[in-house]
Amino acid sequence: MDSKINAFVHFIRKWEGGLSRHTSDSASSYPCPTPFEGKSGYHTNAGITYAAWVHSFGKDNDSRFLTMNSEDWFKVFKGSYWDGVKADKINDVTLAIFLTEIAWGSGTSQAIKTVQKCVNQCGVKIAIDGAIGMHTITAINSLNARELLAVMFVERERFFRAIAKGKNSVFLKGWLNRLNDFKACFYDI
Repeated sequence: MDSKINAFVHFIRKWEGGLSRHTSDSASSYPCPTPFEGKSGYHTNAGITYAAWVHSFGKDNDSRFLTMNSEDWFKVFKGSYWDGVKADKINDVTLAIFLTEIAWGSGTSQAIKTVQKCVNQCGVKIAIDGAIGMHTITAINSLNARELLAVMFVERERFFRAIAKGKNSVFLKGWLNRLNDFKACFYDI
């Protein structure tokens, strides 16, 4: 595995806690039905939502979700997020990991729409449809990666500020801190 990708996995693990049942998190709408150590309502473990877990492992593995090991975590990360945005097809590894970071926080469709919108802002006209086919991959790879990343960072911050309303307002500082940490760790300025 590329050392930058390995560093990205460590970056995600650094920013994600263990089990969470924070009721302001949108993942709280689909919690694991199995209690753990006398408490219920856990919807996320190490950044993996119960919905993402069920997508990868089904509904019959709640105890594995609640005590998730690194191998299971990586299977969800790779299958649902890295492969979900076809990161292996993107020529610039920093761009690939940032697209995966957006998918991690907002879902693959939102990540793809974000990069498509940013590609358009960089002057290559493509549909903003949330689907990552060869047209989108070709458009991404045709652009200067540093320029596209700069536009994507601005768009990501705009997105965070736009959704930081009501119950989400408590997350804005953390989202921006994580974005700035990503830039410091992976964006070679």
